[in-house]
Formats: sequence, structure tokens, C-alpha cells
Amino acid sequence: MFYKKMKKRTTHLPLLYFAYGSNLHKEQMQIRCPDSVPLCRATVYDYILTFRGNRRGVGVADIIPTNKSQVEGALYRVSLRDLRNLDRYEGYPTLYRRYPIEVETEDGIKEAFVYRMNEEFTFAPPYEKYFHTISEGYDHWGINEEDLLTARQKVTNLILGKKAN
Repeated sequence: MFYKKMKKRTTHLPLLYFAYGSNLHKEQMQIRCPDSVPLCRATVYDYILTFRGNRRGVGVADIIPTNKSQVEGALYRVSLRDLRNLDRYEGYPTLYRRYPIEVETEDGIKEAFVYRMNEEFTFAPPYEKYFHTISEGYDHWGINEEDLLTARQKVTNLILGKKAN
């Protein structure tokens, strides 16, 4: 009976987690999700990295669908306990929601889950400390920071453009 319940719970949500923001920072991820296992770099296609946030104007990482774009990140194997921790940390389901997503790795396409921000949140630049944590995560995984820097600049330009109007 327990096996059937466990199997049912995990079949529609793979316990492979695609990280693209501050959870790329391996030490931080280990603290948040002690059972997690960092697996490999991964890429999702037809998404772009951005920063969105609340009314206070504080942005956190998000990915939004867009054609002919990609987001680099990392794949972790997580336990059900880790999943609960991630849900709490990501503000699920108020701030972020969980979605299944296909990721490409060196070993081929894998099914994972990802957190994406709810639609009502607006573009906002990140705090410098938060951005630095993501940048260190990029270094941990050997990911080129160009897309990260571009995402921050685009959001900053968008916000500055709104203030000028």
C-alpha cells in the first residue's frame, strides 16, 4: 500500500529539479535541501531568464516562455523532504508554482520540475547580494554569466524607462 501511494505521488512530478537562480549555489542548496544531489548542468529551451518581484521592487530570478531562447542551469535530484523545503523557500504556490519541464543534459533529454513565478508579479531588479549568490552558483557549475548579466540589465533598463515616462 505505501509503495503504491509513493509511486502515485512521484510519477506525475519527477524528483529532478532544474535550478536557474540562487539554488545554483551548491552550498546554499545543500543547506536548504540536505538530501539533494547535484547532478549536472542542464538547459531549457524556449525560455528566457529574467527578474520579477513584488510591489517593493525587489526582483528574484524567474524564467518566462519565449521562442528561440534558452536558460542554462543545473539539475538536482531531490527527496520529498527537499521538495517540501523548496516549496516553502519558493513561496509555493503564492509566489512560484511548480511545473514539469524538459531539460537537455549531456546524457539527453530529462523530465524535471521547475519553479516559475506567478503572472501577477512585475519585473524588478535583484538585490546585489542575491545577484552575487546566483553569480557564484554560475561559477560553481561553469556556466557563462552573459545571460545572467543581460537579464539584470534588461530589467534595469525596463524599470528606468518606466520611471522616465
